[in-house]
Amino acid sequence: MTTDNDRLTAKEVANTLGFSTTNLKHYAALLEQNGLQLYRNTRNHREYSQTDVNILRAMQHLNREKSMPLEEAASFVMSSDIDISAILAPKISQVVATNDANIPVVQQDNDNAERVVAQALAVIDALRGELHDRDKLMIEFQSAIDDKLQRQSEKLEEQTKQIAEQSETIAKLSEQIVEMERKQLEKPAPSFWSRLFGK
Repeated sequence: MTTDNDRLTAKEVANTLGFSTTNLKHYAALLEQNGLQLYRNTRNHREYSQTDVNILRAMQHLNREKSMPLEEAASFVMSSDIDISAILAPKISQVVATNDANIPVVQQDNDNAERVVAQALAVIDALRGELHDRDKLMIEFQSAIDDKLQRQSEKLEEQTKQIAEQSETIAKLSEQIVEMERKQLEKPAPSFWSRLFGK
């Protein structure tokens, strides 16, 4: 028998089943319309036993895996002759085959296995494509960065060369100015008479 401590909140059940509390509320309302008595706490919020969760899971399975409309799924799981555990049990098909020694072998194959594998392969292919595209973008980005750095390096090298040339020119001019000033100082001052007569 389910006790108060065993009951689950709507949020816990929604997390367990993998959908929103709004979806859970819709499922629960359909089940109640078909006769399921869900427990409500003092705040009139639904709480769920493990049996309730199994019924919800079976309804979810019929809707998602068998494409049964929710209304029909709710009615189906609440039918008196329906075994919920049978709905939830994986469908095992037995195929008689023979091995290399020609001994009959019973193979058990989950009817969802191929679909799950196909979905997984599709996801892997999509991820591989995304990784390829990302790698291509990274290579293009790195190439653009390298080109830009190369151009900046060449420009910096040219500017360094120009600065060196300008520094050399300034040094030569400074030397010429110093030489001119030295010659000016060494030149004898004109005498009073030569300044007077312009000689």
